[in-house]
Amino acid sequence: MLLQDILNHIHSLMPVQDAARAACVSRQFVRSWRGYSNLKLNALTLGLIDKNPKKEKSILLTNNGVKVKTLDLDLSDCNNISPSDLDRWLRITVKSGIKELTLGLCLFMSKKYSFPCLVLSDEAAASSIRSLRLTGCVFHPTTTLGCSSNLKRLDLCSVHITENGLQHVLSKSFALEWLQIFLCSNIISLRIPSMLQQLKHLKHYYGTLVDFSVGDPLQLKDVKMSSFLTSGTLSYARAKLPSIARNVESLTLCSFNENVNAPMPPSKLLHLKNLEITLLGTVAAFFPCYDLFSMVSFLDASPALESFVLRASRYPYISLGAIYVLHLVKTGALRHGPVVGDYDEAYLRRKPGCRHERLRQVMITGFCSAKSLVELVIYILESTPSLKRLTLDTTQGPDRKCGSGGCDQIQVSKAVEAASRYIAGKVPPTVAFQVL
Repeated sequence: MLLQDILNHIHSLMPVQDAARAACVSRQFVRSWRGYSNLKLNALTLGLIDKNPKKEKSILLTNNGVKVKTLDLDLSDCNNISPSDLDRWLRITVKSGIKELTLGLCLFMSKKYSFPCLVLSDEAAASSIRSLRLTGCVFHPTTTLGCSSNLKRLDLCSVHITENGLQHVLSKSFALEWLQIFLCSNIISLRIPSMLQQLKHLKHYYGTLVDFSVGDPLQLKDVKMSSFLTSGTLSYARAKLPSIARNVESLTLCSFNENVNAPMPPSKLLHLKNLEITLLGTVAAFFPCYDLFSMVSFLDASPALESFVLRASRYPYISLGAIYVLHLVKTGALRHGPVVGDYDEAYLRRKPGCRHERLRQVMITGFCSAKSLVELVIYILESTPSLKRLTLDTTQGPDRKCGSGGCDQIQVSKAVEAASRYIAGKVPPTVAFQVL
């Protein structure tokens, strides 16, 4: 192996900032740096915070980009980035051969940066990109956009993009498999072209419910929908998804202040295997208006269901990937009224209409003594001979915390008592049953 090959290999193993420093003091490393293929840069690395030496910053910004395959530019900690510097850096690196482009900007910039779509007008560059992830910028693609024939993943977070602009991107992304849209306020109607035959994963999170239209209802396998400002996500999903995503296998729904009970249409989700529902909101939004037993509509529509998770959060935020969305919620979505202990009549509302032969895992976090929730659990036990594990978590999340106001031991005690009094005796010995 030649000495230069050895140096190139050593250089490729260095963190990007150390690689840039080495290039400042060695001509051999300068040659290697110009072919550095994976660049993960942030505000500190680029000298925008705790300034780097001028020469080091110059090296970082003058990579010729010919061999750059991955560019991950995280500037979320910097709210005064120079648009001209960003434009120049993207022009240098976004060329033929680049496969992954990630640009993350501060969400609180006084003026959003406008992504230079001109760099994607080059057919060679556009066709080589497989993953495009943009956060906190303006993105206005037009008909001049190059054909993104190899683009498989598109993530847009807090991006100012119009519905027409999104259509321009989708119409030229025939290989797209993953589409995630998060807090893009101008997208109020999402139309998925029928040409996107490879699209399997669709995730949309925003404050208001978006109207969906899918060109080919057979293609989607993984769907995530969230609405943080308006109710109706669950009822919309139950009514519409059997027609727009009839082959969905994994479904995640998040609703804030849900006040419309899930309908009971005859349509089915025949291939649904994993269902997760998160409820956020206030006492008034759920009781007495909202009936948790209406979740049976989803269960009975899903004969292939294997896992069901119901989360009722009193957190003031919900985590979605690496992003936290703040909510002005101080109390739990599910509160203890009316409770099963207030009633002596039969707690099983109706006999199971369907048998769930494949459902094995059921978890409910934020479990409480609300009557309709206990009824739902009993219905599951009565209709699911295949059940292997049932977990009722009286806390409010993955870290088993009780929320910002601290644990309400009285309410937790009521939840534990309800589980012991009305549920435990119904659990078959073959089922692993936990109350946390």
